[in-house]
Amino acid sequence: MKGFFKKVFLVPKGLRFKLLIAFSLMSIIPILACAYLIFSHTFPAMSDVTSVTTVVLLSAIISTLGLALAKRMVDPVINMAIEAKMIAGGEFDREISVRADDEVGILGESINAMTQKMRLNLDELRSFGQKIKELNVDIHKKVLALSSLLQISDLIAGGSANLDTVLELSVQKVAMVLDEGFCVFYMIPKEGSGEFLPRAYSNIQREALLGVVVKKGEGFLGRIIEDKKLFIVDNTTEMTGEVKELKSSNKIENMAAVPIYSGNKILGLLVVGNRQDDYQYRADDLDLIKIFAKQITIAVENDIWIKKSRELLIKDDLTDLYSKDYVLSRLDEEIRRAIFYQRPCSFILFSIDNFESLRETRGELAAEDVIKRVAKLIRDNTTPVGKAARISGNEFGMLLPEKNKRQAAYIAEEVRKQIEAANFSREGSLKITVSGGVSENPIDGSTQEELFKKATELLGNAKSMGKNRITA
Repeated sequence: MKGFFKKVFLVPKGLRFKLLIAFSLMSIIPILACAYLIFSHTFPAMSDVTSVTTVVLLSAIISTLGLALAKRMVDPVINMAIEAKMIAGGEFDREISVRADDEVGILGESINAMTQKMRLNLDELRSFGQKIKELNVDIHKKVLALSSLLQISDLIAGGSANLDTVLELSVQKVAMVLDEGFCVFYMIPKEGSGEFLPRAYSNIQREALLGVVVKKGEGFLGRIIEDKKLFIVDNTTEMTGEVKELKSSNKIENMAAVPIYSGNKILGLLVVGNRQDDYQYRADDLDLIKIFAKQITIAVENDIWIKKSRELLIKDDLTDLYSKDYVLSRLDEEIRRAIFYQRPCSFILFSIDNFESLRETRGELAAEDVIKRVAKLIRDNTTPVGKAARISGNEFGMLLPEKNKRQAAYIAEEVRKQIEAANFSREGSLKITVSGGVSENPIDGSTQEELFKKATELLGNAKSMGKNRITA
């Protein structure tokens, strides 16, 4: 009963007053009967004491039974009010105990049903909020990746940045976009070496990947290059002995390795990873890695084509000698260097004798073959620091730094003798001769224009003197 009255004081004020009034009304009749008997029989006779006592006891019993009945009726309402107040305060895991099938029980079941529905709605709302959060992270990652790819594309398209700059930016962006991980790009330092070394890397702190030398077909990473397939190491990868060795020896947790190919030519290996425990690469992550790998492929291919285009600009297609513009620009630089250090610098101009007659009698193919073989003999006699060039159709130049006119004339004479002694016909006999003129800085001029003009003049003298000779 003490607990009942305590609960009464926990319910709202209006309900509490109503309950007290109900208790008072239920007890008023027994109380009035007792008062009547007491005041009517203040000094009752001894014979009437038993009757009075009986009436008082009956009144007390009736009051007690009335109070118990009221408690039985009101107690569920009080409990329901308390539980409803707590549920309204946000404690949605609470539930009202239903013990009867009357109106109070129906009301309790209804409140429980509403609470359950609210719990489900809140769980869905939390789940939806988590999905929204994950979606925002994915959107942010994709926007960051797109921005990075556009930045890399602009750098490649601009053509002003060298390959190292593009690669460094690429690996930085890959590491940043993919869960703040790390990235290493392995590349052959020079053609034909067969070893792939780290060319660009980002956020490598504890991983031992910078000390790794990758060879195609050798070791775990080398076989990835040979297989030409993307390989991932995460919590879905079968932990074979090789995978465990790769993780322990290189101190990595997760990794995705992508071979970089151009056609059948291997260009490098891109290794991307992070340090998260129990990590699994999603399809979106792998797609991003492949896109960045494609960008790196484009950057490397672009660098190769730029180098080839530059070579085409400075090299002659037929003879593989340097072009006229290139060798004359180099001659200008060597003259300035020679003047500064007070050293000699010479230039030789060769011309195939009777070339037009050869073309008319032997044909274009034979003439081209002669040009290529003469060019080879000239190139073979060029000094290590010298440059050989094709000046025009049947004219060739030789730049000889550190050589004076006498030394240059000796080299020119050796070339003339070798050409004269050679047979330029694959069937039968074909003799070819050349004439040449030798000029030197500063004797014949202090600019490339002056040395070239002097060599041309001396070449003309050799032609007029009967050809197959060198004039200096």
